[in-house]
Amino acid sequence: MPTLQKISFNSLFSAPVQMDELSKDGRRVKRKAASTLVPPPTKKKQREQDENSHSSSPAFDFVASIPDNYTNSDHYYVPDSSKVTDVADLLSIAAVKTRRRYLTSDQPLLEWRAHADQYLAEMVRNEGRGDSEVDFCYLCKREEKDHEALYRCMDCFLEDLVCEDCCRELHVDRPLDVVEKWNGYFFEKISLRDIGVAIQLGHRAGEACINPRSVHDFTVIHTNGVHTVHLMYCNCPNQVMAGDWYQQLLRRRWFPATHLEPRTAATYRVLDMFHVLTLQGKVTTYDFYAGLEKLTDNTGVKNLKDRYKAFSRMMKEWRHLKMAKRAGRGNDSTRTLAETQAGEMGIPCVACPRPGINLPDNWKEVPASKSYLYWIYFALDACFRLKRRLVSSEKMDPDLDVGGSYFTEDALFRQYLASVTDQQEMSTCTGLSALDHANTKFARGYATTGVGLGVCARHEFIQRNGVVDLQKGERYTNMDYAFGSFLRHHDPALTKVVSYDIACQWHKNVVRRVKLLPSLVSWDLSLHKIFFAIPKLHIHGHQLACQLRFSLNWLWGAGRTDGEGVERP
Repeated sequence: MPTLQKISFNSLFSAPVQMDELSKDGRRVKRKAASTLVPPPTKKKQREQDENSHSSSPAFDFVASIPDNYTNSDHYYVPDSSKVTDVADLLSIAAVKTRRRYLTSDQPLLEWRAHADQYLAEMVRNEGRGDSEVDFCYLCKREEKDHEALYRCMDCFLEDLVCEDCCRELHVDRPLDVVEKWNGYFFEKISLRDIGVAIQLGHRAGEACINPRSVHDFTVIHTNGVHTVHLMYCNCPNQVMAGDWYQQLLRRRWFPATHLEPRTAATYRVLDMFHVLTLQGKVTTYDFYAGLEKLTDNTGVKNLKDRYKAFSRMMKEWRHLKMAKRAGRGNDSTRTLAETQAGEMGIPCVACPRPGINLPDNWKEVPASKSYLYWIYFALDACFRLKRRLVSSEKMDPDLDVGGSYFTEDALFRQYLASVTDQQEMSTCTGLSALDHANTKFARGYATTGVGLGVCARHEFIQRNGVVDLQKGERYTNMDYAFGSFLRHHDPALTKVVSYDIACQWHKNVVRRVKLLPSLVSWDLSLHKIFFAIPKLHIHGHQLACQLRFSLNWLWGAGRTDGEGVERP
């Protein structure tokens, strides 16, 4: 019968333990044995010696250590560490550095909650007449019945109520302010047109036109709502200098909805604001215009004119003109916008190698060990979220930028697509969805199921003329065209690295396919030095042979390029 044996606690941890330590240069591993025995408790005699040595050391005086030339601008003073003899002194020094905490900054809502009633009272006060106890206007000081102080502006900084005449004079140069009138019970919105404010175009401030062309119900879309104003075009002999009606509007920074007798315009400010909001917040045109209508009449009982389609059209024209202006097309008097060259309004990557711009003159003569410095990296992929419904046509909604920036020339691209058939490619790798569904449309009612595009793999700049529409899946036909299209903007002598999630299959016969493209985008890739790779995340779904051949980790000169930039938003 087995008997119980007494085992000490330390014997449980007496097994030898080895620790590995990496050398500083990272080339050697040092291995040594480590003890796991529990250390014995501190002896009483040793503790007494430690306490006596601590009590004998002089106390550190922090104030006395501050030098005479210390000023408040030094923020924090840290004394000489050689004079600090106690851990408690270090803690006291650290306490000096600690920032003082305030409730108003750490928990502002908790502090504000006690004042919420006062805020609410002031808001209710603003709904009424406030301190305007008298009925006469404080500006003109007239006490006649027709000069009662009944008007206030919601956009001016003016607090007091004014009479109708003073309100009209104050807003001759501010015709799009929101004005309210006291009706005896509450303030109601009115139009400045109703109190006689008229806008004269084509003349200087205060100068009248002898033969104006009046439009009593001109609609202006502004940041604070949709307004109906009384507008007067210049129709006198001065019109030669003032320009046509649409030019008179543009010179006042109002963008006309049409150039033929316009009756609707949008201010530059509202177009700029929506342009930024739609880029930053992905706000749609419909939601933005609906918000402007709510600002104008949140009840929905007023019969506002529907200018949604006009605003959408003006916004499309505005984007096109802003892009042309930034590209310097407005300063070129020798060519019209229709004569813009392919990709001229697109933004090239400033960091990618561009001979004659950011490369030395002898870049082709560098030794082979440094040649990777002048390689250019591309990444290809498709995005199926950028769909376009089959709701219009090129005739009804023409393209304003025909190949001038990022998309290819649409007419030539459509003509090429009509000449090719569905691809029948055999895959020698694991199941690749892009190949399996290349000829599948997935849904009905779409003119475009997505886009295929190329970017520079290191800096994620979309390539000029490197974006094409997809009609079905991710077909080689579309991706080949995008690849050949953006290659026209790069020097053929540059070594190229092309990253694509199906590069192991796509690179086969790509030389033959690109050579058969239309002459504008056709290239003899046999004359180019090109490496093909698979992005580092996608490569894990490929066979081992693909991982060894197309890995960026094994490509000399690739560094830490991952090829996944085209996937990032």
